[in-house]
Amino acid sequence: MQTYAELTKETEHQLVQLLTTETWPYHGTENPTKEAIKASIQQGNYTNEGTKTFLIQDKNNTVIGMFRLFDLEDPTCLFDIRLKQQARGQNRGAHAVKWLTKYAFTNYPHLIRIEGHTRNDNLAMRKTFHYSGYVKEAYHRSAWPQNGKLFDSVGYAITRTDWEKNITTPIDDHFAF
Repeated sequence: MQTYAELTKETEHQLVQLLTTETWPYHGTENPTKEAIKASIQQGNYTNEGTKTFLIQDKNNTVIGMFRLFDLEDPTCLFDIRLKQQARGQNRGAHAVKWLTKYAFTNYPHLIRIEGHTRNDNLAMRKTFHYSGYVKEAYHRSAWPQNGKLFDSVGYAITRTDWEKNITTPIDDHFAF
């Protein structure tokens, strides 16, 4: 069982600890520094009018990950999710994505969809999107710069309508050229 705690001033140190003690191979900065994360927090990148961050905790209240919802003021918001290496491969990501989806659609009635993007070679995240009811909508070639290389990226989304009806509507691409 895992729980979700909204980031507060009192728990910012836990976010810094999480992000600086793990390697994040599918994120732009694989090994962020404490100074960089603290500066990003001060700039409002984790909590502001259109951004909410939650710490993911295990049954012992140990932080095992985080997710950040952003662009919450728009009709389409996005999210970033990270799990510690030890917590991966246990369906925790899908649980968190389903929770954040419910949270976003319940608390932000103007949202019509939620999007997420990942590198094309991040198969675990791609499976997480799929098992969470998200549909692959985009494939972007050479769109993810990291470590001096360009990777392809994949975009997934869920619509409010699909979430409310508990269905997954595939993309109708029979008109694709």
